[in-house]
Amino acid sequence: MRVTRTIRDFENALITLLEKNSFESLTVDQICKEALMHRSSFYRYFSDKYDLLEQTLNAQINKLTENTDSEDDIIKQLLSYIDKNKDVIRHLAPNSARSSLYTEILNILSQVLLERRNLETNDPIVTALQKSDNPEMLAYVLSGAIIGTFYWWQGNNYDVPTEDVIKFARAATKSLTN
Repeated sequence: MRVTRTIRDFENALITLLEKNSFESLTVDQICKEALMHRSSFYRYFSDKYDLLEQTLNAQINKLTENTDSEDDIIKQLLSYIDKNKDVIRHLAPNSARSSLYTEILNILSQVLLERRNLETNDPIVTALQKSDNPEMLAYVLSGAIIGTFYWWQGNNYDVPTEDVIKFARAATKSLTN
């Protein structure tokens, strides 16, 4: 789907709101107000705020990884993004694993990974998904690992150096995809 200015405005509004508000507390009206758009415009492009979140995460991941070929580059890009956008990530993280948002984010990340499976790349995660007998299950396992890493790092108030998290993420990714 071609990204229109309207879609980009809604995505930017969501990210701006996530700097100070939890995703669970956000409403479509707040998102529309921030984007300076009408609800009818919102529903022309998105079925609900979770659909907007999925498209926004997909766009952010694609932007981060579009010029990367190796696992190391992707891990560094993602963790650097998290490090620079701690407030957004903190407000995006569900309050508990029992939250419906936890399940929604797990589903979103899994779908993003499965969509990336069709790319031609040297990324070992994509390659592992392409070779897997059950790519959907592998996508969920990897998504759970990613979410778990975010929770752990956030739970430690991001006090663990980014390089240490990158080193661990490299090792974990290799063990899951080999």
